[in-house]
Amino acid sequence: MSKTQRLIELMMTVNTKRKFTARELAEEFGVSYRTILRDLDELSAIGVPLYSEVGADGGYYVLNERMLPPVFLKESEAVALYFAFQSPQFFGSLPFETETGFVLKKLYQYLPSDAKIRIDSMKDRIVFWNPNRVQPADHLEIILDAAVDQSALSIHYDSRDGVRERVIQPIGLYSYNGFWYCPAYCFLRQDVRLFRADRIIKAVETDKETSLDLPYKSVMDWIELSEKGCPDPVTLSVEFTREGARRAMSELDLERFLMICEDGAGLIHTKIPKSELTYFVDLIWNFGCEAMIKEPPEAITYMKEKLKTLVEQYR
Repeated sequence: MSKTQRLIELMMTVNTKRKFTARELAEEFGVSYRTILRDLDELSAIGVPLYSEVGADGGYYVLNERMLPPVFLKESEAVALYFAFQSPQFFGSLPFETETGFVLKKLYQYLPSDAKIRIDSMKDRIVFWNPNRVQPADHLEIILDAAVDQSALSIHYDSRDGVRERVIQPIGLYSYNGFWYCPAYCFLRQDVRLFRADRIIKAVETDKETSLDLPYKSVMDWIELSEKGCPDPVTLSVEFTREGARRAMSELDLERFLMICEDGAGLIHTKIPKSELTYFVDLIWNFGCEAMIKEPPEAITYMKEKLKTLVEQYR
């Protein structure tokens, strides 16, 4: 085995061990004790975070931030990976500690020259754009950890009724229209609720055994099941002009329900959860005279109240 191959395999080996000694590794790789010490020194020099302790119970440890072994990629794979990692650049917050810009520079640095030329010619021609929101979501990492571990969090949530304390068990995180959302079981409401992550102003782990065995195995599982089921449903009926229908096609939460008529006008006639009624009315408000709500009556009343408030503001 060549030295280079041995170092690669050694890096992979120490990443799988919590603790080890140099003599154990020397026996495993069939080399001398002095050789394995030199190899470990070389791994430390290239950034593998090794920590050693002396004494009878001593040995080597790999710190939490482990180094991954080299991954050999084709040029097309490296370019795809580069742009996949570049895609979150417009998010103000990400549920990862490492900055994407730093990782992109590291990846770019080790690419062959022809791959760099290819990326340079593409990166100003393709952008995975998302609206750049100014609201920071400061607790994405602890939310994601709780979702992975299926543990509960105590949060302070800034809702319409002011800042309230809740205990939630996150299902996961997903991004939409520049915002991060967290579907989670709310122990106060005893049901799953959708929280906007930037409105969670504090999040800490609970010291109580409050976690539940939720029926959702992933955040996509929750999204798909929530679209099939409709708790406490109300009928939403909206008519759109031709221009309104064209605009509604660009609004994901309306486009999925929209039916286009022969003359180009649009119609929505669907069931939605009653708890989301004001959300949809606020969406339709932005269409002005290009949309008209036909039902339910409470949606029309809410729209009239918004209009009355606006008229009084400009009186």
